[in-house]
Amino acid sequence: MKKAAEEIKKSLEAKEKGLNQAVSISIDERGMVISIADKVFFDTGQAAIREDVKPVLDEIAQTLLRAPNHIRVEGHTDNVPINTPQFPSNWELSTARASAIIRHLLTYHPFDPRKLSAAGYGEYRPVAPNDNEDGRSKNRRVDIVILRSKAGEEPE
Repeated sequence: MKKAAEEIKKSLEAKEKGLNQAVSISIDERGMVISIADKVFFDTGQAAIREDVKPVLDEIAQTLLRAPNHIRVEGHTDNVPINTPQFPSNWELSTARASAIIRHLLTYHPFDPRKLSAAGYGEYRPVAPNDNEDGRSKNRRVDIVILRSKAGEEPE
């Protein structure tokens, strides 16, 4: 997993400047986590991947394809309520964003669909306090997790 993390970091460094501040890579109990600020892939309140960043996702996909483990894409939001016809709550928005990433991976790359899953957590797994804009910005993210378990199950 450390080698995969290094590969992704190098490919992101070759892309546009400023991207490294919006993407972080860590290893935790779930596995390797590529955490991407929502503003990189999505416009505010939207779940369609921006065209200009699809090449970045394609770069990440090349490394993900070599991973034998299952991959879970997790959508997260801040605690500011959304209520649009398309997304009545942050649950729907976070899940739709995770699903959009999965759809792109399956459409443009030869992933085994049985190895991919999407989850939407809304505002319920924050990484920072939601009491200021900086914290809310950190919470609006998509995590691509290469799970430690090849079966895709959480460790106990």
